[in-house]
Amino acid sequence: MCGRDDVSTPLKCMVFFFNFIFWCAGVLFIVVGSWAYYEKHKFTTSSSDEKSSHVEFFDLIFDLTILIVILGCIIFVIAFAGCIGALRENVCLLKFFCYALGAVLFIELVLAVLAFVFTHEIKAKVTEVFEDQLLVRYRDDDDLRNLIDWAQKTFQCCGIGSDGYRDWSSNLYFNCTDENPSMERCGVPYSCCRRPDIQEALVNTECGHGKQSLTRSEAERFIYTSGCIQEALYTAKQNLYVIGGVALGVAVIQILGIFLARSLASQI
Repeated sequence: MCGRDDVSTPLKCMVFFFNFIFWCAGVLFIVVGSWAYYEKHKFTTSSSDEKSSHVEFFDLIFDLTILIVILGCIIFVIAFAGCIGALRENVCLLKFFCYALGAVLFIELVLAVLAFVFTHEIKAKVTEVFEDQLLVRYRDDDDLRNLIDWAQKTFQCCGIGSDGYRDWSSNLYFNCTDENPSMERCGVPYSCCRRPDIQEALVNTECGHGKQSLTRSEAERFIYTSGCIQEALYTAKQNLYVIGGVALGVAVIQILGIFLARSLASQI
C-alpha cells in the first residue's frame, strides 16, 4: 500500500481499513439477504406472476430480505469506492465516496428534521400504510409475521393504530364478519397475549381467539390492547438519550470518514 512520498501512509491505511470494514459488512448483508430471499421464495409457484403491480410494489417495500440486500448494495458501493480510492490514490473515487457519504448524511438529517416537525402527519401516514399493508400480510409472509410478533411482544402492544387490538379485523383470518370461516375469526395473534405461554417450551397459539369481541376493559385482562405505533413512540421517548447517542455516534463515524477521505484526497 506504499504510494507517493507526499501521501501520508498512516492516513491512507486508515481510510482503507475504515472502508474495508464497511465493505465487508455490505458483502455480508448482500449474502445473507440473498440467501434468505432464495430460501423464502424457492417454493414459490408460477401463480405469483398473476399478482398486480400494486401488490408487487408493496411486496418489495415490506420484504425484509430485499431491504437488507438494497442496504448491503449501498454500503458495498460507497465503501468499495473508498477502499479502491485509498489503495490506488484515486481522487475521483475518493471524491465520489465523500459526496455519496455526505448525501447519505444529509438525507438522514432531513428525515430527522421532517420527523420532528411533522410528527403527527407522519404518524398518521405510517399508521395508515401499516394497517393497510402489514396486518393483511401477516399469514402470507413468514419474515413479516416474525417481525410483527416480535414488535407486539417487545412493546407489549396489539395492532397498529388507535383501535389497537381491533386493527386485526382488517386481516382475512382475524376479521369478525359472519362470512369468515376461519378458526381465528374475531381473534388476535398469540403475540398479543399477556401470558401467551402455558409452559416455557409450549406456546399457546390460541390464547387470542375471540378477543376482538370483548370490550377493551375486558380484553385487557388477557391481551395488550394499545396499538404498536403508540407504544413504540412511548418507548422511544423513554429512551431519548440512548437513541440520541446512537444517532450521534453514527453521524460522527460518517463525518470522520468524510474528513479522512478529503484529507487523503488533498495530499494526492
